Amino acid sequence: MGGETTIDAGHGDGDAGPRRAYLVVREGAGTQVIDLDDGADILFGRSPEATVRLEDGKASREHARVLHRGGELKLVDLGGRNGTLLNDEVVRGQTRVLRSGDRVRIGAAEILVAESAGVSSRSGGARLEAALAQLLAGSGSSAGRAALLRLAVGPEQLGKLSAALADPVLLEIQRDGDYACLLADAGAGPAVLAAVHKLLPAARVALVHAPEDGAQAETLWRRAGELLVGRAGAPGAEAGARVAAAAPAAPPGVVVGDPAMVRVFELVRKVAATPTTVLILGETGVGKEVIAEQLHRQSPRATGPFVRLNCGSLPESLLESELFGHEKGAFTGADRRKLGYVEAAAGGTLFLDEIGELTASMQTRLLRVLESHRFMRVGGREEIACDVRVVAATNRELEAEARAGRFREDLYFRLSAFVLKIPPLRERPAEVELLAELFSRQFARRMNVPAPTLGADALALLRRHAWPGNVRELRNAMEYAAVLAERGVLDAACLPDSVRASADAPAPPAGQMRRQIADLEQKSIQDALDAENGNQTRAARRLGISRRALLYKLEKYGIRG
Repeated sequence: MGGETTIDAGHGDGDAGPRRAYLVVREGAGTQVIDLDDGADILFGRSPEATVRLEDGKASREHARVLHRGGELKLVDLGGRNGTLLNDEVVRGQTRVLRSGDRVRIGAAEILVAESAGVSSRSGGARLEAALAQLLAGSGSSAGRAALLRLAVGPEQLGKLSAALADPVLLEIQRDGDYACLLADAGAGPAVLAAVHKLLPAARVALVHAPEDGAQAETLWRRAGELLVGRAGAPGAEAGARVAAAAPAAPPGVVVGDPAMVRVFELVRKVAATPTTVLILGETGVGKEVIAEQLHRQSPRATGPFVRLNCGSLPESLLESELFGHEKGAFTGADRRKLGYVEAAAGGTLFLDEIGELTASMQTRLLRVLESHRFMRVGGREEIACDVRVVAATNRELEAEARAGRFREDLYFRLSAFVLKIPPLRERPAEVELLAELFSRQFARRMNVPAPTLGADALALLRRHAWPGNVRELRNAMEYAAVLAERGVLDAACLPDSVRASADAPAPPAGQMRRQIADLEQKSIQDALDAENGNQTRAARRLGISRRALLYKLEKYGIRG
């Protein structure tokens, strides 16, 4: 199916079709999709009479059946010696109910259970669902992942649309003006978004990923629809000229709605494929860790570990042991050998956050790792080879720190082989509403309540606020607001005082935004010190930063702690 582009130009009324059930069966290099009508009885085994004949010697002649009766799927193990695996649990001589997403194994054969609730009235959704299931059950470097684009475009724009798409597995119409495009290369999603936006600036496009946003086409289609809701007439935006994406990431996810961030994700996709060391720059809370994880997910190392270490969260003596590990007896209390973060990240990616907080001696040791790909455990006598890619991040102006002698210049040059600068949220205002909607849905789901509607007054405040804490501050504000939202509406009264105060503050004169943010940061630091009676460690914890970062800011602003 890879490389096939299909446009379904059938006719329908746009209503969802009946729920369909089917199996995606993989054995060796072969894959087949079995459509399960009600009453279906599928026999698996080595017998020539089996519906699905298996070649594996671990399969019995008549090994198991899958039955579809009255809308319910059942797995019946026929009592063979080796049994059947259902989601890694052995089933032997038993009957179990199957649900969409279940995985069944018989010897080397893998069977994925999938259902479609009629995503498309024109194709029953089965073709899209089956194509997605095959990608998720596939093998190779992109195994188990896919991306789905939901596009709202006119039929006259299809020619341009096809030119923007990167070898889709499937492109089909779901209803008038709405198209689903399934991509096998999930990492290409942001670049495809940018291409569509460039060719068709009036198109409304949403990008979601499997399995992060769901493992069924129905779920992905609905999730993408949530990102499209209200885009065409959104206040303060040109009709329809919004691009939304839920990119793969650890929760809370990623939203892309600004050309500068689309560009960032284009760069992420390109550099992820290389072994190059990457330095991520940006203010606190802009999402540097999310970008680092995207670099890992889209790299050839994606199947390896992604290990995070905050360099500013530990004292030097402990940081050295955590980063490089130690031998038994290296120091008091070292009663056994311990592997460090460098070894734990072997074959994967090591993300060093707050890299600017490293002491001079630790900078020297890290430089040695980057140059020679070798390190030594604390108390060790032999160097150990390490296969790890380093991604670092900081909110400091690291180049200026290097020029001032506060950071090793040679280490800076090593780290900055490729630099990604993440713009602050105030410079990407188009994403404020998208992120607010995303966070409100996430918190509503966590509280098991319907997602609230953002009121016009709340949106106005969200757009006006300067967001000195960036995405992290916005997320905290939406969590606060989600608790107070009533009757399904999140209005201005639900927002924190710091955001509502934006309504009374005059708009800052040109060129004064940076100064106001610095003043707000100074005040926050002084308030934290006052609240903790001058205790710097507790004040740093209250601010959500390391003590080393606090000391840097005290010196920067001339605050006497």
